[in-house]
Amino acid sequence: MGSYIMVGQFQVPVSPDGGWIAFGQGKSGLVTRAQDTTTGSFIALKIIPVTLREEDRLSVLHQLQELYASKHPCVADFFGTDYFSERNCTLIAMEYFDLASFKDIMHNTGPIPENVLGFACNEVLEGLRYLHTVRRLIHRDIKPSNLLLNSRGQVKISDFGMSTQLANTLDPANTWVGSTTYMSPERISGLQYVGNSDVWSLGISLVELATGSFPYDSGEPGKRLELVELLDRIVDEEPPSVPSDVGFSAEFHDFVTLCLKKRVEERPGANALQAHPFIGMHKNPQNVAPWLENVMRAAAAKTVEVLQAQHHPGGFHP
Repeated sequence: MGSYIMVGQFQVPVSPDGGWIAFGQGKSGLVTRAQDTTTGSFIALKIIPVTLREEDRLSVLHQLQELYASKHPCVADFFGTDYFSERNCTLIAMEYFDLASFKDIMHNTGPIPENVLGFACNEVLEGLRYLHTVRRLIHRDIKPSNLLLNSRGQVKISDFGMSTQLANTLDPANTWVGSTTYMSPERISGLQYVGNSDVWSLGISLVELATGSFPYDSGEPGKRLELVELLDRIVDEEPPSVPSDVGFSAEFHDFVTLCLKKRVEERPGANALQAHPFIGMHKNPQNVAPWLENVMRAAAAKTVEVLQAQHHPGGFHP
């Protein structure tokens, strides 16, 4: 039996030496699985190590509440946020996805098939359309690790650029909100944010998931591009694409090309992209059922592996 600490109503697993048990980890913090003791259900708890002065806490938590207060079938549910002063971290309680993110799935099972990408794209575009038109929000951090899947076959958008911003000195005017590697050319060039900036990030995510690797690489195994070189390539070079010999349809290639139009005024929005033939070909959820079963088996094995870490020291210490 592993060790736990209580954070409000949530039972959070920790390693024997008190470190968090990470189910996922990114630039701004980690995600662990916690149990709501009032309902018995699991939640995803995002833990962002950041020291907040007492006079700033209410303001920051209010900003997060406002940002995450979305109710849509294609946007992950938000349950609340708080500051955990004992460990100097901000906590964001979100809907738990037992199959994790598409980034995790790609690492566990390999590149994602076209029919699955088409189905997932339709759900992501639904979520983006809601955020852009109803909430008047730009997500700013669309990437494979923020596209989540559960065993019911539901695909949802998670996280927002604010969590990265919170980890970057809490500056609300910070231009570099979100993951720079998925940023659109106009964002890198300092031009105005628009909803279609999220569409570029979706296009880069599709290329990565279809091929199994990030499209801007150094050409040397194991070596990543320096940030300045990466940003220069995004702005100056032709957009990446999926090689024609990989076996994807003409409709898929055309869809990716539209998402990755360099000129933002030529890039379609989420609403227009939902009418694309690529989406129409693949939006039936029954088409992904066999693939989903394979992913569920792989995820079950991975969960056991992560939970076994509770019996060993060395968890994450913020």
